[in-house]
Amino acid sequence: MFDLIIKKANIIDGTGMPSFTGDIAVQDGIIVDRGNNLGEAKSVIDAKGLSLVPGFIDSHTHYDAQLTWDPWANPSPKLGVTTIVIGNCGFTIAPCKPEHRELTIKNLTNVEGMSLDALKKGINWNFETYPEYIKFLEDRGVGPNVAAYVGHSSVRVYVMGEDALKRKANEKEIDEMKNIIKDAMTNGCLGFATSTFEGHNGENGVPMPSRLADDKEMHSLIKAMSTFGRGVFMLTRGSKTSIKVIQEWMKGSNRPAVVAALLHNPLSDNSTFDILEDITKATENGNEMWGQVSCRPLSMEFTMQSPYLFEGISNWKPAMECSNNELYKEVLGDSNFRKKLLNEIEDDAQVRLFNGDWDKIIVREVKNKKFLDLEGLSIKDIAEKNNVNPLDWLLDHSLTEDGMDTLFIAMLLNSDQEAVGKLLKHPRSNITLSDAGAHLTFFNDAGYGLYMLENWVRKNNLMSKEEAIYNLTGKQADIYRIDQRGRLVPGQYADMMLIDFEKVGVSETFRVDDLPGGSSRLDVNGKGIHSVWINGENVFKNNSLTNNKKLPGKVLKGFHS
Repeated sequence: MFDLIIKKANIIDGTGMPSFTGDIAVQDGIIVDRGNNLGEAKSVIDAKGLSLVPGFIDSHTHYDAQLTWDPWANPSPKLGVTTIVIGNCGFTIAPCKPEHRELTIKNLTNVEGMSLDALKKGINWNFETYPEYIKFLEDRGVGPNVAAYVGHSSVRVYVMGEDALKRKANEKEIDEMKNIIKDAMTNGCLGFATSTFEGHNGENGVPMPSRLADDKEMHSLIKAMSTFGRGVFMLTRGSKTSIKVIQEWMKGSNRPAVVAALLHNPLSDNSTFDILEDITKATENGNEMWGQVSCRPLSMEFTMQSPYLFEGISNWKPAMECSNNELYKEVLGDSNFRKKLLNEIEDDAQVRLFNGDWDKIIVREVKNKKFLDLEGLSIKDIAEKNNVNPLDWLLDHSLTEDGMDTLFIAMLLNSDQEAVGKLLKHPRSNITLSDAGAHLTFFNDAGYGLYMLENWVRKNNLMSKEEAIYNLTGKQADIYRIDQRGRLVPGQYADMMLIDFEKVGVSETFRVDDLPGGSSRLDVNGKGIHSVWINGENVFKNNSLTNNKKLPGKVLKGFHS
């Protein structure tokens, strides 16, 4: 007798092959048979009219800190995500010496838009090294399956201390870092992640440690990762990090690379496609590469207390360096600062997170009720009405009473449907970039998989159901060398989701105050999901978590070459 049989489902198995109607049998968390009339089971679900698909594999998350207080990695499981990859961009919390915890927290607060209070009250520092962090997660348990990178910035700080944020590493320090990475790889690490992106800055605008690494350090650490014939190299690239440079770093490693974040920019229409073309040529030359793309428009909520969208602009740095609000307000009021900032924003040769699209920044909510008439208007419209430059209006408004608390929403990148569709269909694209676990006060894209099915399959017919599910499941498992995940075939773990394809989708975001210390975050709900299973355990049913006290996830440590 099987533990579970799901009968009469439309099975979309994650292989890309045509769907079919049939049954799936599960025993001890493993799919053991599929077909028709499979026999008896302790639990039988009639899935007629519903589709059974593999659980999503979210390959770009930042749940490293959250997992220490929230083993379920909310909200991902209720959105059909059964496996998460953490440590992206190299922003991890392990390894970390006790004396560097404060620095790590403050850097994460800035670079990943995380609540300082939540991190201070929430992180359980019951570890120091990477292996100890992994053991902590294993011993405590996890809700979804978890695969982890070892992070460059954390490794740098562990070896170099605060000098990691000031200079390049010497030979001895590089050797120490190599040993840490090798140790991580022997303890089940997925690979090595780093960032050279100009918008990745820690406290007071200081570049994240990985951005100070030279070519020799990059090459040495990637080679260390590849020592055992395994490992994926993950990079969030800066504007000066070409695919050719990445190929040089990876010489002799014979490992795959995933490159983030490839988002369409209307002011530089071909730039993302040019990068994908370079990635294609690199792969044809024997250097396997993938470009991480998003299926969603990049939108975020922000206030001028923490305007993340400006942090990739070099002339914003004086504002980031301010140690208190008084100095910050002085900088915002400085005419020379404004002039330099505006000149850079209006420079079309630059490609950044924000590129002067003032019509796409909307006033969402004001704290001071005398500004109520601004809600729903764009900064462009407000500035034109007042006959002022949009930047001047924004900074002047910030300096008014409660102006720093005005909530804006910005539609930044990936808003051109036709262009984004081409990105999603590109053969070297890796559809991901949820950033789940980070930027919780700005946006929540953890439901990107449901959005993909709703917007790009059901509404726009960009691709078939089978192709979309393959991109979100089986293809993810292949790129990241994750065994026994991503497909509904015998021998695979029963990570599954039962959905109504005619209703599947994702809700608007809403704010909840459930982080440690009562800090707020943006949350999101799924639509059209009947059930979610992780390793055969039903964790979500009929629009709510099942309150399963068992943590069914596994810390994944066995990746193939």
